[in-house]
Amino acid sequence: MIENLASYQKKPTNIFSSFDIAKIEKQLQSKDEIFWQNLGKKKSWHLFKQMAARVPAYKDFLKKNNIKADSVKKADDLIKLPVTDKKNYIQAYALNERCWDGKVTEASIIAASSGTTGDANYWPRGDTQELRAVLIHELIYRNFFKIDKYKTLCLIGFPMGVYVSGIATLLPTWLISQKNYNLTVVSVGNNKDEFLRLIKTLASGFEQIIMVGHPFFIKDVLETGKSQGLKWSSLWLRMMFCSEGFNEKWRSYLNSVIGKKSDLTSIISTYGSSEFLLMAQETPMAILYKQYLEGRLSANDQKFPSYIFQYNPALNYIEEVNNEFIFTADSGLPLIRFNLHDQGKLLSYRRVSDILDANVTAWSRQAKVAPIWQLPFLNLWGRSDQTVIFYAANIYPEHIKAGLHSSPLLAKLTGKFNMRKAYLKNMDEFLEINIELRRGVKGNSSLAKKIQSNIINQLRRTNFEYLFLCDHLDKDLTPRIKLWPCQHEKYFKPGLKPRYII
Repeated sequence: MIENLASYQKKPTNIFSSFDIAKIEKQLQSKDEIFWQNLGKKKSWHLFKQMAARVPAYKDFLKKNNIKADSVKKADDLIKLPVTDKKNYIQAYALNERCWDGKVTEASIIAASSGTTGDANYWPRGDTQELRAVLIHELIYRNFFKIDKYKTLCLIGFPMGVYVSGIATLLPTWLISQKNYNLTVVSVGNNKDEFLRLIKTLASGFEQIIMVGHPFFIKDVLETGKSQGLKWSSLWLRMMFCSEGFNEKWRSYLNSVIGKKSDLTSIISTYGSSEFLLMAQETPMAILYKQYLEGRLSANDQKFPSYIFQYNPALNYIEEVNNEFIFTADSGLPLIRFNLHDQGKLLSYRRVSDILDANVTAWSRQAKVAPIWQLPFLNLWGRSDQTVIFYAANIYPEHIKAGLHSSPLLAKLTGKFNMRKAYLKNMDEFLEINIELRRGVKGNSSLAKKIQSNIINQLRRTNFEYLFLCDHLDKDLTPRIKLWPCQHEKYFKPGLKPRYII
C-alpha cells in the first residue's frame, strides 16, 4: 500500500482507485511507530539511490561534498549525508537540474512560494506527492469529519492561482469525491462575501459543511456571518486549517462564535510547506497533549505554546538536528535531508502517551472519538530566526531591513530590530516591530510613521504574499512600530545575540 508510493517507479495516480483506505486505516491501528519509522527510513534510502543517479543537481551536490553514492550502503547511512536547504541547494542550482533527469517537463503541476528577495520559488510537483496528499486528506476527512456517513459540502477558501494551498487542497479533495462518498467540493477562494453567499444558498441541502482555509480567513467568515444573522449553531460545521497555528483559547473562541462546545474533531489544524505539501495534522490525542501543555502556562504568560501534530514517517520522513526538522520526501522536485529551518522537537508516541497517562484523566477515552494511531509527534516551535507568519504571509527580516535602510532613517537608527506577531482580544493578529534608536535620538510619532510608511512600501514591492493580503483581506495589516532607546534592556541589551524574531 503506502510502500508502493514512488514517482521513479510508475505513474501512481493510476493506482489511486486501488488504494483501499480501510486497509491503510487498519495498518495505522495495528502497526506501531517503529514499523512506520523503519519503513520511512527504507523508502528514503531508495529515494537517495535514485536521486544520486538521476537528479543532476543532487549528483553535483554530493560531488562537491565528497560523498560517493555507493558509500551509502544502507538506510542507517543516510545520516552521513549533508543537509540541504534553500541556500545551498535550491538557490544554488537551476530548476531543471533539481528535477528528475533534469526535466521540469516531467512535473504534473508547478506551484510557487514567496522568497526573501520577493522573487518566487517554484516547486514542481509529481504524482506521488499528489497521491500522498490525497491519502492524508482522506484520512482526515473520514476519521475526523466522517464524510463516509454524511452528505458533505466542502468549501475551500484558499487563494487560487500560483499559491500552493488552494490547488494542494482542491486536487486531493476532488479526487476523494470521486470515490464512494457523498462529497461535493466548491473552490470558493478567499472571497468572504462569496463564501457566505454559497453557505446561505447551498447549506440546507447538506448534512455537514467543511470549511478549509487560513485560520484568520475562516474566523472572519464566521464573525461576519454571525453579524449578518447566520445561525451557525443550526449547521454542522467542520474546519481544517493550515499555514498558521493557533492556541486552545483561539479554538474555544471560534467554537463560541458558532455556538458549539469545544470538541476534539471539529477543528483540525495541519502542517505543510510549499516543498512537501501536507506533512502532519492534529489528532484528538495531539489536541489533548496541547491542552495539557497550555494548562501549565501561567495566566500572565502571553507567549503561545508549541503546536502539536502527528505525522507518518512513511509519507514524510523527518529527522531532528539541533532542534530543527530535516525532511526527506519524493516529489517532482525530490529532496533529501532538507532543512526548512522550522524549529521544534520530535516526540515518540510512547512519550506523549506516558505524559497523558500521568496527567490527563481518561485521555484515551476522550481521544477515541477518532481512531488512535501509534504515530510519532512533531512539536513545532516556529521558524529559526527567519520569518514571522502574519496572516499567512511570510514576513522576512530582509524586507524590514530594506524598509529601514533609507538615508534619512539611517542617521537615526542603529539598524537593530525585532518583530513578533501577537493577538488582540478578538483574536485578530497584529505585527509589532521593535526598533532601536541611535544614542541620543528621541523617538516620536512622526519618526514612527515615517518608518511605518517605508516598511509598508517595501513589503508591497517585494513580498507578493503581503501585497495579495493588502488587496484582498479586510484586516488591519499595518505594522505597529515601537521605538526603543539605544541598548534598552528589554530587547536591545548589550551582549545579547541579536534576534529578528521574538
